[in-house]
Amino acid sequence: MQVLPTSFTRGASRTAISLCLFALGAQASFAQSLVPAPDWVQSIAPGTWQAVSLNKIADVDPAKDPDVNPNYPNSPPWNGATGQRAVIGAWGGGAYATKQGNKGTYLIFGGGHNDYYGSEVYGFDMETRRWRRVSDPYSGSINWPYATAEYPDGSAIPPHTYDFLEYHPGTNSFIVLKGQTELGPPSNSTAVAISHALDLGTAKWRRSQNDSGVGIFSGGYSVYDSKRDVFWVEGGSGSTNFVKFNPNTRNSDGTFGTWTNYPLMYSATDSVAAYDPIHDLFVVTGFRDGTSIWAVDLANPTVRRVALKEGGTAPDKQSANGWEWSPARQAFLYFRPGSGVYEFKLSGTDWQSGTWNWRNLTSSSNSVTPEAASNGVYSRFRVASYSDAEVAIVVNSVSGPVYAFRVPKGISPNPPTNVTAN
Repeated sequence: MQVLPTSFTRGASRTAISLCLFALGAQASFAQSLVPAPDWVQSIAPGTWQAVSLNKIADVDPAKDPDVNPNYPNSPPWNGATGQRAVIGAWGGGAYATKQGNKGTYLIFGGGHNDYYGSEVYGFDMETRRWRRVSDPYSGSINWPYATAEYPDGSAIPPHTYDFLEYHPGTNSFIVLKGQTELGPPSNSTAVAISHALDLGTAKWRRSQNDSGVGIFSGGYSVYDSKRDVFWVEGGSGSTNFVKFNPNTRNSDGTFGTWTNYPLMYSATDSVAAYDPIHDLFVVTGFRDGTSIWAVDLANPTVRRVALKEGGTAPDKQSANGWEWSPARQAFLYFRPGSGVYEFKLSGTDWQSGTWNWRNLTSSSNSVTPEAASNGVYSRFRVASYSDAEVAIVVNSVSGPVYAFRVPKGISPNPPTNVTAN
């Protein structure tokens, strides 16, 4: 458990042809084409940051809503020791929903331990640039524990969310890939391998079965695999397995999804992962326990991880970083406190023997530096791809703005990343 002093607890040619066919000839598994970027994106110079939100998460705090808070104007039953600021401050993550709203929606969810018990999800509409509550918190009495990691209304009990939050485009659902049966005791003692999904159209939650015997502990990471339409997840230090979760199964007991367990791949707290759809890789930044970047070949998920060969001038490597795939640049983007956004891109076609080069994408004309997060960035750093632009977004406190970084143009950002090869 992490503790903070005052606030939070815690063959080359054939390969080349195959890659081109995969990238350019893949069929979209979910009928969706990229739309033009919101008008405000055009005002951001490539390689620069801008604060873009017109309100803050704190402005839509359910504790301030008399229709939601039964104790209004006093603290709500879900307040915990810290209140709403723990949604981000207590090692919180986020996701990006491409199908929610006309231009996509950035989602935030978190809390955990003693810090905050609220099960509401917040959404930032990329078109209107405003936050709203996508769902409301459970407002009844809380009687720990809950074996299915959900409150009596079906909403997910919020863990420290780290890099455990994803989006499923096929069902337009927000996905939580780690469960917590109780908040208060050390997080790993009440962690369970249960996933929850929030239907963003109906604001209704559903849950998976428990992958019993599997430990998905705090500080872990996950990715959405658009080739197979599944999620891959591994917990932080002390976890037991590298796990695949298929969200498309409907079980006879009313739950959804199926789990498949594989040998542990890395399991290091405060690491962050992203999916490379060109080379079909699960790639993890292992910067708490070293400086390596590790790749797992998802076509062979029982084979040991591979340390990627690096070139160029590497940035300062910090754990709990932001790490996302850029479809436009066909590269990973790395972000940590400061203004630097760095590209990590393969030179050549062989991901195992080739060199992945670092490059700073931030322009010398940039004048905005996002506020630093109190406890890491994790999956709150996300990329929104449009037909005419690409932006990376991040929010680092409930009382602070959403920042957007205009990604310099690489290749044309089409087709969509949510693809399945036939």
